Amino acid sequence: MKLQFKAVENDTLSSIYVKRVNRPYVGGDWHFHKEFELIYFLEGQGMRIVGDHISNFQKGELVLVGEWLPHLWRNDVVSGEDVSVDFIVVKFPKQFDGVDLFSLHELTHLKSLLKSSNRGVLFSNAVRSKVHNLMLQLCESKSSEKLILFLSILQLLTKDINSINLSGPNFSMPREASGGNRLHRVINYISTNYSKNLSLDEISEIAVMTPPAFCRYFKTRTNKTFSLFLNEVRISKACQLLINGEDSVKQICFDVGFSSLTNFNRTFKNFKGTSPSAYRESYGPFRRQNLELAT
Repeated sequence: MKLQFKAVENDTLSSIYVKRVNRPYVGGDWHFHKEFELIYFLEGQGMRIVGDHISNFQKGELVLVGEWLPHLWRNDVVSGEDVSVDFIVVKFPKQFDGVDLFSLHELTHLKSLLKSSNRGVLFSNAVRSKVHNLMLQLCESKSSEKLILFLSILQLLTKDINSINLSGPNFSMPREASGGNRLHRVINYISTNYSKNLSLDEISEIAVMTPPAFCRYFKTRTNKTFSLFLNEVRISKACQLLINGEDSVKQICFDVGFSSLTNFNRTFKNFKGTSPSAYRESYGPFRRQNLELAT
């Protein structure tokens, strides 16, 4: 897997690209593009990478990704289900046929939202519920109706006082964007083998580098150490299992790659500010609702 530039599918009849996607799997490549991207997950769960941020996503997530910001959503494939992921993606440029729509006096307040998207913006559940129906309508709309709905959605997003930025303020485009694939090979290997006892020597071999050189290389390009990044992946997966699964905390500890429950609890609290058990309990209503829907 390497970081790819991805061009938006052409639609000569519209300046805004909108598509609803239903398929078993998403997450084939880490990519970037010159358009802004608004993505809304109706179904699915898995791992999310936006810039130097890595975490887990759930259904109901709504994220705005800025121009040129590398991103990847990789869902957990659920065996026996025909559709594991269902999402709406909206891509739009800063300029529409050479006209900067957002420079219009009536729309200049949207510029702050677009600026925030340079780090990726995760919106709150409250705002997500307000735009849910509008996003569904947007998939079916055409011509001026599409533009009106699109601007209505952006208007609501600007009012979200509880939105958060995802990528760090110091993130810069990886050098591999110009053609290499070493970093992306490493990230892909970590995200696939996080449950194993990954050593620095092993991951350095994947990067075809000596361990000291790899440590410098990885820190320069991600602003994180290898061990920190690996723990982020593991804790992210643990959060998914705690929310959606019924396995014990001890079992989850070993399933995500920790060899010690004490180390798992300490690392989890460092990342989440609470214990795994308390984290699971905080999602009690959500877990009970999902259980009721399943039965």
